[in-house]
Amino acid sequence: MASNSNREFSSNSVSMRISGNLNSKRKAISSDERDQMPPPPSRENLNSSSPSSANTQTVASNFVSNEGTPNEGTPSPTSLACASKKVRSEVWVHFVKLKDDQGNETGRAKCVYCSKDYLANSEQGTSGLWKHLRDTCKKFPNKKEFVEAYKSRDKMQKILNFQKASESEKSKLSCWQFDQQACRDALVKMIIKDELPFRFVEGEGFREFIQVSLPMFQIPSRYTIARDCYYLFVQEKKKLHALLTSQCQRVSLTTDTWTSIQNVSYLCLTAHFIDSGWNLHKRILNFCVVKSHKGINIGNAIDFCMDEWGLNKVMCITVDNASSNDTAVQQLKKKLTKKNAFVLGGGGGGGGGGEAFHMRCFAHILQLVVKDGLESAQYSIRRIRDVVKYVRGSPQRLEMFKKCCESANIKSKASLQLDCPTRWNSTYLMLESAVVYQKAFDKLEDVDSKFLGEFGNDMPSEVDWTKARNLTRFLKRFYDVTCKISGSLYSTSNLNDLNLAEWVE
Repeated sequence: MASNSNREFSSNSVSMRISGNLNSKRKAISSDERDQMPPPPSRENLNSSSPSSANTQTVASNFVSNEGTPNEGTPSPTSLACASKKVRSEVWVHFVKLKDDQGNETGRAKCVYCSKDYLANSEQGTSGLWKHLRDTCKKFPNKKEFVEAYKSRDKMQKILNFQKASESEKSKLSCWQFDQQACRDALVKMIIKDELPFRFVEGEGFREFIQVSLPMFQIPSRYTIARDCYYLFVQEKKKLHALLTSQCQRVSLTTDTWTSIQNVSYLCLTAHFIDSGWNLHKRILNFCVVKSHKGINIGNAIDFCMDEWGLNKVMCITVDNASSNDTAVQQLKKKLTKKNAFVLGGGGGGGGGGEAFHMRCFAHILQLVVKDGLESAQYSIRRIRDVVKYVRGSPQRLEMFKKCCESANIKSKASLQLDCPTRWNSTYLMLESAVVYQKAFDKLEDVDSKFLGEFGNDMPSEVDWTKARNLTRFLKRFYDVTCKISGSLYSTSNLNDLNLAEWVE
C-alpha cells in the first residue's frame, strides 16, 4: 500500500503541510470550554454501510465548512482516519474507511470533503484516492498547492550510491534515479569520447548489456545518435562562442594541414587562450576540408573561421616551416591589419604591424635538424629496420626470436618497434628497442637459415650497431625536449629546464 502511495504521490510533506494549515486555522479554546463540548461522533455512525446523503453531508460539514475551514471543536482528520490496523499512507488524512453493520471493513473509502467513496482495498492501493484529491474533489482545501507539489515531485524513488567524477576524486554519496534523457546524453558523450561508430548502439553485445544492467533504458537508433551528436556539437559551440566573447581578451592560434588516404586535404585550427580565472584553455575551432595545401586556400579558410567565431584580437599564429604557410600568414596579416585585430595594434613599426604575429613551430624546427642529421646514418638505420621488420613478419619468427633472447640471457621484456620513416621520434624508439637485442639477432643467424639467406651481406654489422647506440644517446635529448615543448595544456615558451644551450653547442 505504501509503495503505491509513494508512486502516485511521493511528497508526504504536502499532506502534512495541508493538515498543518487546517489545524492552524482552528480557534484556540480553553480547557473549560473543551470539557463542555459534546463528544465526537462514533466511528460506527461515520462508517455506516449505506449512509444517507444528509448524514454524509453532515459528516463533511462537521469536518470542513464551505470555505474549506474546519469547524470549531471538530475532531482532526487524523482522528477520523484511525482504523483497526495501522495505516502508513498520508492519503488516510483525507479519507475514511467504510464499515458494514458488523464493523467489518468493506474495502471502500470515503472522502471527508465531498463524501464520495472509492474502492480502496489492499490490492487496489491508494493511487485512485490520490487521483480523486488531485483531479476530482472540488471541496479539497489548498488544492492548487497540492497539484503544484504533485507536478514537481520526483516520480521515482532515488537510490543511494557512491559516485566520483574522475579517478583522482574520492567517491561521494549521492542519490540516483533513472532518467532516460540523462542516460541518452551520457551515451552520446561516450560515442564521441571513445570514437565509436554510430552503429555501436545497434550491436548485439551492447543491447544485451543494457538489457541486464538497465532494462528500462530505451536504446536509440544510430540515426538518432547521429542527430544527438550534432545537437551536442551545436550546444557546445554556442557555449564556447559565449566563453570567447565574454572572458577571452586575446587568442593565440595554431594550425596544420594534411592529406588523408582518400587524397582529401584537411585543415585544423586550434585556439589557445586564458580565461578570467587564469586558466589555460585549448579548443579546436574548425576542422574542415580545403581545396589544396596552397597558401591562399589556407589563408582563406583561417580568415573565414575567425569571422565565424568573432575573433577580433589575435596574439599570434603558430605554423610549421612550409612555404605555403608563409604565404597564408602574409595574407592573414594584410586582412587583420585592416581590421585592427592585432593585440599590439595595426600601426606601422614598433611591432604594431604584426611583426610578432607569425610564430614558427619549434618542434618542427627540431624535426628538420634531426632528419638532416640522420642522413649520415641512413644505411645503418635501414639495415636495422629491415631485420626488425623480418622478425615482426610472422608469429613463428617472433617465437624463434624469443628463444634466441632466452639463450642469449636477455632479460628485457620490451617488444621490438617498427618506425615510420617520416617520423624521427619513431626511428629513435625503434633503435632504442633494437640495440638491446643485438646478441639475439646474432644468434638468429645461426638458427634461422632463411634469415641469413634473405639479407646476406646486408646484415647489420658491428659498426651499424655502434652507430645505433651513439644515435640513441644523441636523439634522447631531442626526444625529451620535443615531448616537453609539444604540450598543449601548459605554456611552453617560458620553459627554463630545457638547457638547450648546454647540449646544442
